[in-house]
Amino acid sequence: MSPRLKALLRRFRRDERGSATIEAVIWLPMFVIFFVMIADVSLVFFRQTEVLRVVQDGNRALSVGRFGGAAEVEQFVKDTIAPMTTRAQVTTTVNSGVINTKALVPVEDLVAVGMFNFLNGYDIAVQSNHYVEW
Repeated sequence: MSPRLKALLRRFRRDERGSATIEAVIWLPMFVIFFVMIADVSLVFFRQTEVLRVVQDGNRALSVGRFGGAAEVEQFVKDTIAPMTTRAQVTTTVNSGVINTKALVPVEDLVAVGMFNFLNGYDIAVQSNHYVEW
């Protein structure tokens, strides 16, 4: 090996400029993955509260007589949350003056990115009870 090449390799091995860049390149994907996971889980919780609000609105509407029966509440909930999911299962019952509506929504329909499968296969259950006022 020529002395010039040896000197070049020695200088390259001892040079520390740019070493922080290598660490950043290694850690940056992990931070991005972590933040995407946080965003997905946060959006699931946010959309769960939106579904709860819709279920409560449907129960309230049936309670005061705006809807004629449980089937109308179920259809109202399905139609209102349709931009989020079309696979929701909604059941409404009226027993002893209490309206009970339960919505099951697949989690994979509520995530933002859907890049990870750790939430697939689960359903979010939202349930609300309301007394009949009429």
